[in-house]
Amino acid sequence: MPAWVPDWNAMLREAPEITVPGRSGYVYIVADAHLGDERAPADEFGDMLRRLPQAAMVVFLGDLFKVWLALPRFWDAQVRTVLDSFHEVRGHGTPIVFVAGNREYFLPRTKAEAAIRGLPFDEVVTGAAYLRFGPHRYGLTHGDVVNRHDEQYLKWRRFSRSRGFERAFRSMPGPVARRVAAALERRLARSNQQIKITYPEQEVHAFARTVLSGVERFFIGHFHRDETVTLPERGGALRIVPDWFSQRQVVRLDAQGRCETLVWRGNALRPGK
Repeated sequence: MPAWVPDWNAMLREAPEITVPGRSGYVYIVADAHLGDERAPADEFGDMLRRLPQAAMVVFLGDLFKVWLALPRFWDAQVRTVLDSFHEVRGHGTPIVFVAGNREYFLPRTKAEAAIRGLPFDEVVTGAAYLRFGPHRYGLTHGDVVNRHDEQYLKWRRFSRSRGFERAFRSMPGPVARRVAAALERRLARSNQQIKITYPEQEVHAFARTVLSGVERFFIGHFHRDETVTLPERGGALRIVPDWFSQRQVVRLDAQGRCETLVWRGNALRPGK
């Protein structure tokens, strides 16, 4: 198997297990905010974070900004404002789990490194993780490794997460690095359009067959869809979390295992469809 093809089983073997403290409140799962686009204002996102009722934990499933170079020297005012919102939520005792997406670069590889950078995350997940909430067990990953037919992206993913790529960016002045990253992202977005606009249903089902063993639900983002994939022979369900960017939706879990979609409307989260 080529090195750029994701090994889903290896990803699961390396997945850390994260436990939600206590058995009260809710876990909120948010995905694909793509902040920095005028259609997804950072202030609105921060307001939503601060208003999450009875939050026992917040899980963000990747693609927080259009592009995020996660080294502090590259952060602009908008990035710092959004991170301040996470700091505020965490300061009230709510743990934050951040799962890397395909628009985050140079995230810390250890919890200690995240603390040194001042990131407001209790856990940074670069692949997949398991989540325990009461008696229930769930899986988490962003979802950008699901479509194994997207060869161009997967090769780019492997290269752009290498230490050599990071070293090259570290040598650039902050404004230059941000411009280069934005240009690379635009080029990537314009390429391989047919793969990007086609929902890879067969690959999604193959991924579900791999990851659903031993969990009640496995949560992914990335596809900007609100969908649940069930496989009777496996049990459990693969839950695609709808994006914040265009749908303003989040998923909420309670300690009894109930899962619901909420939509941000009128400065509050309300039941979805």
